[in-house]
Amino acid sequence: MRRHRSHRSPDRIVSRRALRWAALAGAAAAAFAASSLAFGGLSGSATGGPMSVTTKRVFPGVRSTSAWNLKDASAGSGEVDNSDLFLTAGDSRIKTTGNWGSAFASNRWLEFDFNSSRPGGVPVSAATFNFSFADNVAGDTACIYIEVYRASTATLLGSYGSSGTPLACSSSNVTFTTVNQSIATEVTSTDVLNDLRIRVYGKESGGKAMKLDLATVSATTAYGTSTTYEQISRDQASGTLTTTNWSVGTAADNVNYPAASNWATTFSASRYLKFAFDPSVPAGSVITSVTLNFYYRSNTAGDTACWYGEAYNGATLLASYGSSGTPQSCNTGNTTYSTDTVTMSTLTSANDANAVSDVNNLAVRAYMKESGGKKTQIDFVQLNVNYYLD
Repeated sequence: MRRHRSHRSPDRIVSRRALRWAALAGAAAAAFAASSLAFGGLSGSATGGPMSVTTKRVFPGVRSTSAWNLKDASAGSGEVDNSDLFLTAGDSRIKTTGNWGSAFASNRWLEFDFNSSRPGGVPVSAATFNFSFADNVAGDTACIYIEVYRASTATLLGSYGSSGTPLACSSSNVTFTTVNQSIATEVTSTDVLNDLRIRVYGKESGGKAMKLDLATVSATTAYGTSTTYEQISRDQASGTLTTTNWSVGTAADNVNYPAASNWATTFSASRYLKFAFDPSVPAGSVITSVTLNFYYRSNTAGDTACWYGEAYNGATLLASYGSSGTPQSCNTGNTTYSTDTVTMSTLTSANDANAVSDVNNLAVRAYMKESGGKKTQIDFVQLNVNYYLD
């Protein structure tokens, strides 16, 4: 049988092969482009031919924290410690609760909502609730157990101890019992740490109060250990709720810090408020901006309050913001707060070789004067640090 030769032209064959190769090349290019975009979204830095990809361990962002360490030298005769009551154990700053029942009850508890100043999305390897308490009456016994919640949703994550088996008890009204309870099972990332609430259930054998000395959470990530502090505390020991905001932690919450003493009518180097911060910026971070929010007003209608600031790391003066001759700002009356935002550019990595250390150990002195020689009210003090870690 005679076979017929194909009459397909060579040009047609080449054209189809070219099309197939073109399709394959196009698919490869698309895949490369998609990969490049994906890497670029992950790292913020990608170049082609040869490709270079970098990733950041902490992405750029502003992290804000109040100052829980507050020293008041408004009288001009030395500093008075008016820090948050739950900041540190053994500082003689004690919170006395309402009277408890002699048995645990679902409506008798304390609650602490903590500040949210950590970069999000970072795994947490260790987390501990630090709590110190004592009975308020000699011879009685106080006991507690705790529950861990997401604050934003009131979702219960876990509990330690129970009404039948308390987590800890104290039978002394002199010596405090300290609880360092791991909550790492619940606090697995900084997303949870930044949205944390601890509820403490209690009972007191005589139906009396407890004394509290400490309530913080310490957490460890690959970039270091930090402490978070209570932003809001709630006392329902008696069955009736009392809510207390940290006085300078939230703006426009109808809570403020009144100076302990009257100010002078002129500035004095011995009269100031000192706010110490704990932003816990990881070592090696690049700090791109730092600002300070300072909201204040006079305590007296018609009077004028003025301030200027100084930034310190220990005893080392880092920068000044205004002066006794040229205040940072002034505000008249006791109706509206002056809402000052101070740019602290000298504390950025571009201007300070020790920026991370200086910011992590930052204390700001606010020197004040008041035209009538009266007190001032401080509504809000917050440090805002924009940083990243490669």
